[in-house]
Amino acid sequence: MPAFLDRRSLTLVAVVGLSLSVGALALVVNKAPSDARPAQNVQPGDEGIDGVVLLNSSGEQVRWGELTGRPRAVFFGFTNCPVICPVTVWQLINALDGIGDIAQDAEVNFVTVDPERDTPERLRAYFGGFGNRVRAFSGEPKAIARIARAFDVTYHRMEGPNGTYAMDHTSTVFLVDRSGHVVDVIAYDSPKDVIETRLRALVR
Repeated sequence: MPAFLDRRSLTLVAVVGLSLSVGALALVVNKAPSDARPAQNVQPGDEGIDGVVLLNSSGEQVRWGELTGRPRAVFFGFTNCPVICPVTVWQLINALDGIGDIAQDAEVNFVTVDPERDTPERLRAYFGGFGNRVRAFSGEPKAIARIARAFDVTYHRMEGPNGTYAMDHTSTVFLVDRSGHVVDVIAYDSPKDVIETRLRALVR
């Protein structure tokens, strides 16, 4: 997605894209009902991921543990995703902006499950129109797999015609508090009020 595709453009993307029939490119797994809630205080750190090194959109190395200290919405996806990923990020940003000052230090962490195509340069261009709330990460496949495993996220490559491919992936958003604990989740296509309520609880 070009950097000039801003939030107003994404509104049109959401309306048009969600009207399309579901195809191979839009497949996701583990779609939960909108009121799904996880066990409280899940700790990804228990999987030993705080030292895992990823690359941010500037190509700089970032250890996962360095992200602790801010409330975060963590989402796993890929930039060639036609609808689910951009719409999810757009919904999160708009909800956080709508909450106001209490959410000023909250951010969205996007971890690609397609590092082959989602280089730091690609992430920087893709998220240029989303504002400064999003921090996107790529990295070595093994590093991404360790982070995903800690969140119980699954993904796999789906081969298409003429050498194309898409990624089948968990679409859940994980809400991580300032201490690094997963305290709630948001399922894909949750109502606006559900998204705002859970984010508000996260940033308090």
